Parts: sequence; C-alpha cells; structure tokens
Amino acid sequence: MLFIFYCIVSSFVIAFLLLPILIDVLTKQHLLDIGGRRKIHKGFIPSMGGIAIFIGFLFSISVWIPLSDLAHYRYLYAATIFIFITGLRDDFLPVSPGTKLATQLLSAIMVVWGEGYMGTRITSFGGFLGIYELPLVVSYALSVFVIIVITNAFNLIDGLDGLAGLIGLIAFTFLAAWFMLVRDGQNHSWTMALLLVALIGSVIAFLCYNWHPASIFMGDTGSLLLGFIFSVAIIKFLQISGDPNFISAYKFSAPISMAVAFAIIPLFDTGRIFLLRLSQGRSPFMPDKLHIHHLLMRMGFDHSQVALIMGAIYVLLLLGTYLLAKHLSDNFLIPILILVCIGLHFLLDYIVNFVFQYRRRKQMKEESVAIAKSDSVFI
Repeated sequence: MLFIFYCIVSSFVIAFLLLPILIDVLTKQHLLDIGGRRKIHKGFIPSMGGIAIFIGFLFSISVWIPLSDLAHYRYLYAATIFIFITGLRDDFLPVSPGTKLATQLLSAIMVVWGEGYMGTRITSFGGFLGIYELPLVVSYALSVFVIIVITNAFNLIDGLDGLAGLIGLIAFTFLAAWFMLVRDGQNHSWTMALLLVALIGSVIAFLCYNWHPASIFMGDTGSLLLGFIFSVAIIKFLQISGDPNFISAYKFSAPISMAVAFAIIPLFDTGRIFLLRLSQGRSPFMPDKLHIHHLLMRMGFDHSQVALIMGAIYVLLLLGTYLLAKHLSDNFLIPILILVCIGLHFLLDYIVNFVFQYRRRKQMKEESVAIAKSDSVFI
C-alpha cells in the first residue's frame, strides 16, 4: 500500500513544483488563452497545464511501478504520449478536427490491437440484450469507438475553472479504488490502479492552480490526455467485470451500467448538446454555450459553485448506480440510467427557464418602481 502513497505524493510534488514555472514561461512567451466570445474567462490565462500533469504522472509511474508490470501497458504509454503530443500541438497552433480524430483513432488502435488477443478491449456484454461473448471484429471496433467518444466527451467539459479536473479526480479515485480492491496479477488491475493513482496526484496539484480564479488551464494537452486514460480505464473495468471467470465480492451484476455511470457527466453533457444542436438544425460540432456549466453560470452560480454542484451530482449518481448495479442486471439498470438522464435534462431546462423568468419579472418590477419614482420627482 506504500506504493499508493508514493505514487500520489511524487506525482503531486513534481506537478506542483512545475506549474508555477510553466505559468511564468507561458506568460513570458505570450502563449495565453484569450477570454471573450464563447469563453467564460476574461483576460489572458496561460494554457497547456497538461504538461505538468503529464510529467508528474510519467515520473511517478516510471519510478514506482515495476518494469515487468509497466511492460503490460507499453502500448498504452506509447498511445498516451501520442495523444499528449497531439494536444500540445493543438494548444500551440490549432489542428483540424479531422487530424485530431485521426490521431485519436490511431492511439485507440494501438491500445486495442497492440497487446494482441488479450489486449485492453471490451470482450463481453455479460448478458445485456442476451449478448455474452462479442465477436472479435465487433470487440475491436466497439472498443475503439468507446475510447474516441469518451476522450472527446471529457475534452468538451473542460470549459470552466476546476470542472474537468474535479470530475477527473472523482472518476479516477472511484476507478482506482475498484482496481485496488479486485487486484489480481492475471488481469493487471493493480498496475492500472497505480497508473490512476499517479494521475490523481498530478490532477490534485493542477487543481491548486486551476481552481477559480484559475492561474492556468489544462488545455487540450491535459483534457485529451485525461480523457484518453479515463476511457482506457473504463474499458479495462468492463473487460475484467465482463469476464465470466472473474469472481469477487466487488463484481457487478450490471457492469455496463457502472461503466456508463463513470462517464455519465461528460457523456450526458455531450449527448445533450449534440441533440439540441441537431434539433435546431445546426451542426452538432458547432461550438456554443449550451453546456451544463454554461447554463448554471447563467443562473448566477460562480465557477467554484458550478464545479462543486456538478461534482456532487456526479458522486451521487456514482453511488446510486453502485448500489443498484450490485443487484440489478444491465437489462434493468440501463433503461433506468437513460430515464434519469432524460429527467435531468428536462429538470435542468425547467429550472433554468424558471430562474430566467423570475429574474425578468424582478427586473421589470424594479424598472417600474424606478419609473414611478422618477415620475413623482418630476411632478
């Protein structure tokens, strides 16, 4: 268990010490994120905080995880470096969506195909919709698709001080705890736990500088990196949970539902805005201010409050799904999660409209009072 402590502390210290240096260098080189238009922040804030996250993470796993264990995930490290370079390049000079998608596709293929037949991939549905073992081609294709979707969904929630870091921290903590509880040399879950723990230390250090008011943003350098590792960890979770030979007190009756719950905030937010854009006849890839954090900000909450609200909702959804997934099957729990997401969508719209109407009535009342006072003074 000391390795857990060492991994967290070392990655935290390295990232924490690097971040002020990075902020100073980026500021002097005028590599800044300009606020305004679609962006919530104002002024000039350095981006590319993902550099410190990555270096802290890389240092920690290189020092504290045995080489024999690291070898199992060698293709993941190579893919992670590729994703990191892509994000770094995009933060320096924006690349086209097609180029980013191509690099993500190649990185996903490296992870899914790189380790051969026993690579990190979704191998079974565990009986969901009557499907158990997946055909090899379907397994590969679905795994690559899931990695790309979750990576980009996580990238899209990085629009507010502390939000992506906090959601990532919660997700990595829950996943790391599960991998530690089911640790097994055969499925390499202990190594995955240490990887996530190393990432946790770097993310905590980053949040010290990214919490509102942020001194630095993670940029695509960080959000793509975190999203990619997050997606691979979820697939590893599904691979272990869906194995019929896997026996543990922490095995779920509804592993797919639990996997969806881990990614529910980025998936729900991304799916919601894509459907809204399509319903309005616009491209689903056209940027706007329809994200959940944008709506909460318009309701009057500040950056910290929005991040904490969304973090609290995320924790409640995870805990609720965890309790249900121990006893219900995916055939029952997946529809429940879908209904919860639909309910949250309509509840959010109702609350936002209610707040807007309340503010409008209050503003009209204040204007009426002001006009009445001005008329009485004039008389």
